[in-house]
Amino acid sequence: MGILKLTEKDLTKMMEKQDINGLINALTNKKDILIRYRAAEALGEIGSINAVDTLITTLKDEDGDVRSMAVYALGQIGDRRAVEPLIENLSFDDGEFKEMVIYSLGEIGGKTATNYLNLALEYDDPNIRWRVAEALGKIASRESVDYLINILEDDNTDVQFYAINSLGEIGDKKSVKSLINLLEDDSWRVRRCSLTALGKIDESPIEPFIVALEDLDCHVRERAVDILGKIGDDESLKYLKIVLDDEDEDVRERATEILEDLEIIEPSIKEIENQDEHQRLEETIERVGSDKAIKVLIEALEDEDAETRHRAAEVLGEIGDEQAVEPLIVALNDPNLSVQWRASEALEKLDEPAVLPLINALDNGNDNVRSKSVWALGEIGDERAILPLIEHLKDESQTVRWKATLALGKFGKKALNLLKQALNNENSTIREKAAETLGEIGDPLALDNLKVVLADKNIYVRKSAEEAIKRIISKSTEK
Repeated sequence: MGILKLTEKDLTKMMEKQDINGLINALTNKKDILIRYRAAEALGEIGSINAVDTLITTLKDEDGDVRSMAVYALGQIGDRRAVEPLIENLSFDDGEFKEMVIYSLGEIGGKTATNYLNLALEYDDPNIRWRVAEALGKIASRESVDYLINILEDDNTDVQFYAINSLGEIGDKKSVKSLINLLEDDSWRVRRCSLTALGKIDESPIEPFIVALEDLDCHVRERAVDILGKIGDDESLKYLKIVLDDEDEDVRERATEILEDLEIIEPSIKEIENQDEHQRLEETIERVGSDKAIKVLIEALEDEDAETRHRAAEVLGEIGDEQAVEPLIVALNDPNLSVQWRASEALEKLDEPAVLPLINALDNGNDNVRSKSVWALGEIGDERAILPLIEHLKDESQTVRWKATLALGKFGKKALNLLKQALNNENSTIREKAAETLGEIGDPLALDNLKVVLADKNIYVRKSAEEAIKRIISKSTEK
């Protein structure tokens, strides 16, 4: 099979067979960006160390999306040979690319990555600083403790939160004093986040959690209840019984739930939080009522713990209530990539009720929101999204343009007529991406329209039409 004739069908077969050598060869396919992107994605999912050298070479790919996927794949594989090449590629001006490199360094870990990331906390860009703080929490090296303590007073809230979270993940007693000091902060979010971090450190004294039961904010009190419940000694339980009279209903119910589980008091109603099995989830929703369950989960989308937000988005998708649509769209810009994707998947599961809000979200000023909205619309497949997606073939973000191309390809023949019309659009980027998408769909009915575009005044449009024609002919020959 000549590499220039490689198709997505061939690539799918390689992925199914875990054909590492075939995928590595596909990664060098100079003719097809999509093939290279998919090959890098598949190699990352398979996790073969044999692909590391080729993926490192792909960090210099001419296409930004392919470079980003190579970075992500190296993070998934976790081979430390990739650390120095990843650091070298931080010279790219693309902020999103830098963020992906930092994410992968956090996934790989090791002394070299840790040392670099410790120093990278001094970046001017706050988006880079909080990504670095998050990555250091994943590596969880005690060598990062002093560096993270130094940024606890950062002017940027996200940086501050991730520094606090990461100190909790590292669990070094050296950070206890600094975290206790933050319990006096004016922001209840900072106080709650600090309390959570202290709860993860074995050497933390119990007194801060007891004092927090009298915090002015109910969110902080509820977190203190959680932590004391996990400690579970006689002193903790004594104070939890007092909280049963708290003025806030959620605080009272959380204390009740913990004491029920410990069989300190007779069982009553179980809350929706922390239910992992689908059957238990359904039973719990039936018992407490779906409205209450959805309210708790929507609030959990703003929790400072990424795993809690991740699970909340996932469960909201399983419940499928349209009350969750707008909060999930907001979650598309969550600082955690995993939460962003869970929110996208949840919106896909919500299906028709999510379509119009997702279309409206295409006008959001944030690239992440637009990108994930495009993906969800492609997965849902509602024809109302076709025209808005075509319009975003000219989006200012390369990632959004790419995702819009892929999304339209999933509509197949349903998008054919509108895409053929788009070949005459006054915007050259739309014409280029429309031709590319028609090639992806592979319907011979588009050939005549694409042949006309071979005379387009824009060279990129002509090249896109030429490649599309080749792909359609290739697919027709295979059939």
